[in-house]
Amino acid sequence: MRRGLTLFAVLMAAAAAAVAQVPVASVNGVKISSEALDRRFDEHLRARNMNIARLQRPDRVREMKRAALDELIHEELLWQQAQRENRIASDDDVERALAQAVERAGSRERFLNGIARQGFDEAGYRRHVRRMLSADLAAQRLVDGRVQVPDAEVEAFYRANAQTFEQPERVLVREIMLHVPRDADAEARNAARQRMQAVATQLAAGADFAELARRYSQHPTRQWGGAHDPVARGQLAPALDDVAFALRPGQTSGIVETADGLHLLRVDERRPAQTVPLEAVRERIREHLLATRGRQALERELAALRARSRVEILVPL
Repeated sequence: MRRGLTLFAVLMAAAAAAVAQVPVASVNGVKISSEALDRRFDEHLRARNMNIARLQRPDRVREMKRAALDELIHEELLWQQAQRENRIASDDDVERALAQAVERAGSRERFLNGIARQGFDEAGYRRHVRRMLSADLAAQRLVDGRVQVPDAEVEAFYRANAQTFEQPERVLVREIMLHVPRDADAEARNAARQRMQAVATQLAAGADFAELARRYSQHPTRQWGGAHDPVARGQLAPALDDVAFALRPGQTSGIVETADGLHLLRVDERRPAQTVPLEAVRERIREHLLATRGRQALERELAALRARSRVEILVPL
């Protein structure tokens, strides 16, 4: 009986492997397997933090699978284009990309485990990286010179989106916070208030706010001496917001209680509302327009490349 079960398991594994290699599309004779499609579809689900079991709409699943297949087709078209133009990513580029991937993973072991979950061994992943980098080179070549953003269009975008470049009044505020659990009893709350009052007394005597924040604060800003990034109205808890925008530069608040605990605030600077000048954002606008138009140009070039190629969908989705 055990031998029969073993044989059955082997046959089932072989059948699963065969199904994984069923081609779902062909690009100039090069097959795209169902395994590759499933892997890309899983990437789409992870990117959207979705679970296939929770997708109740079959039409949505088909739409996402078609999008995943289109990506694979376009990557194959670009890889073939890169080979025709002899624009293959160099060994140095591949090794640099792999080193960055290992660094992002945190260790070589986690990197290897991660690519294994994607269905790659190290050699296979290296080939995959070379293909992707080469496809990027081919994509860049397709749109080079086709996208330009003259100054007049940058200025038109700035005028059309004027509200985007308006900055509200902001304050540079520092904070010292002692955490008080929401279920703390009166004795624990009173002890926390006494500790915070001792800090407030030191501040009143001229102690440095940033130094006391590093020493006593339980807020993540403690490592920066309690300093927040510039904040506009509505970005702090309501009670803190009211206090921060009532303080003058250099002034320290009394103890403020919120659901998170006890707080002391100091405002270092107030920045009035202003409109960011064009020259300060000109290049960022240009980069945004270049990226947007580059994607549009690439979509047009890929459509033309696909029309010139022999692309067959072998399994209806």
